[in-house]
Amino acid sequence: MAGIPIRRRGAPIEISPSRRIAVSILETLLYIVWLGSLAGVAFIAAPAAFAHAPAQSAGAIVGASLRALTGVAWFCGGITLIIWLGRISREGRLALVGALLVAGAVAATDYAQWSIAPRMDAIVGELQGPLASLPKDDPRRVTFDTLHRRSSAVYGIVLVFGFAAAALSAARR
Repeated sequence: MAGIPIRRRGAPIEISPSRRIAVSILETLLYIVWLGSLAGVAFIAAPAAFAHAPAQSAGAIVGASLRALTGVAWFCGGITLIIWLGRISREGRLALVGALLVAGAVAATDYAQWSIAPRMDAIVGELQGPLASLPKDDPRRVTFDTLHRRSSAVYGIVLVFGFAAAALSAARR
């Protein structure tokens, strides 16, 4: 086997500079799609929907958008997590922190989508009219508002963790 370098057990796998550049470009694009989509819904689409459509319709549109973004989070977050995990043997703690940030962002997305959103949907589904028609002290409205604040905070965590991972990725270069 002349000419084939044998890697010492436990030694980091060497990656060519062109592959590193390709992985960096891919990672950057994944962060742009994932975090840009979420920020676009949170800061542009949701406010516009609630400003120009009845609250019930706007809520349905935003909810559907967030459900679709869960798939984007799995895809983009999953690939970026694999990239970070692949760096751990070479970069140690820095890569581990990046992996934990991405995993935390994906987990937070799942928590919002599979724990909070179904309870909000159940409240809206049981009402005869729009949620806004309920008095502010109605237990269903209080619960919904609490869940909405929690959902917003969780998606804020997704953005913070995601942008922190993206910044860490940029800083490591």
